[in-house]
Amino acid sequence: MNIKLIFLGSFLTFFGQIAAQENTISLNKKVENIQVINFESMPHDTISKGITRQWLHGAKGQMAYFHLKKGAHIPMHKHPNEQITYILKGKVKINTIDKGKRKTYIISAGQVIVFPENVSHEFFALENTLDLDVHVPVRQDWLTNELPAYLKKSK
Repeated sequence: MNIKLIFLGSFLTFFGQIAAQENTISLNKKVENIQVINFESMPHDTISKGITRQWLHGAKGQMAYFHLKKGAHIPMHKHPNEQITYILKGKVKINTIDKGKRKTYIISAGQVIVFPENVSHEFFALENTLDLDVHVPVRQDWLTNELPAYLKKSK
């Protein structure tokens, strides 16, 4: 629990001002105020039967919890954002395609994987998993109430 709080605190400090999905801030504005948000009590967006997420963003980055049931799948996708994934609980198999080469990684609780921008990746939950993702810059495709096409295909 202490690692999670330290990690969360570091990102709150890094982002300066953060906002929940329902209370988004203008990304063109200078960050002026610090906000403290109880991330644990934020609502869950249902992605599919086995996947929910909680997320928030600041002016320059965002973070999300993905709650994955064993067997859940997030399909292959890529985005112009760096992604840092920290597996807090559970285990995932991640397939990537980087520079034309397909690679598979097994990432367990306590491990972090960093994806450069535009690297294709997909997730398979090998156990019930809590995944903390950080994206820089903010995922523009998440700022509407519409799920990105790849998440609509999640299982």
